[in-house]
Amino acid sequence: MYGEELAKKLEAILASGATYKAVAKRAECDVSTVYRIRTGAIINPSYSVGRAIDEMHAAMNKAAA
Repeated sequence: MYGEELAKKLEAILASGATYKAVAKRAECDVSTVYRIRTGAIINPSYSVGRAIDEMHAAMNKAAA
């Protein structure tokens, strides 16, 4: 379930205008990793990558409020 939830958060981040490259830079991973998380090919990424995506999503929601 966590992988699906993370993919949805990533989808929202990308829909807000962020690029794969920007997300990958923030998460300190490859662009291909971000893409594979979004498509569901990676359902259990490393803790640091998952946390970075969670933090980006939280910041995006906080800015929108």
